[in-house]
Amino acid sequence: MRRILTTTLLLGLLAGPAVARDNVEASPYGMVVSDLLLSFHANEVPCEDGSVEAPEVCFMVTSVGASYLAERLTALVESYAPAGLSQGEWRAANGVWAVSLAFRNDSYGRLDVYLAETLGSGVRGMVRLVQR
Repeated sequence: MRRILTTTLLLGLLAGPAVARDNVEASPYGMVVSDLLLSFHANEVPCEDGSVEAPEVCFMVTSVGASYLAERLTALVESYAPAGLSQGEWRAANGVWAVSLAFRNDSYGRLDVYLAETLGSGVRGMVRLVQR
């Protein structure tokens, strides 16, 4: 009995990040996130905060800065404009750039994108689905 409980708990912990990513991919923003990672040439990495319930995806990009990724993101949003995707104003504080993306239909929630430059050249980022 104890072995079954331990195995179940371990599987739940290992499956947590996959469930969070599935929540983002199953949302209307799923294609946007996939295209964003592709456009950034990003490598998906585990999120550092350890949360497994949040619908978020973390990534790492090497050899470019946040300003370049901001330009790439703006171009990506423009390509989704016919579908009703728009971006808010860029915010910056403590070395982290942030912007919100949203479809015209408010019931979908919004997608928050965070970009933080790392030591050297590179960016660690996170995309979080925020439900309404």
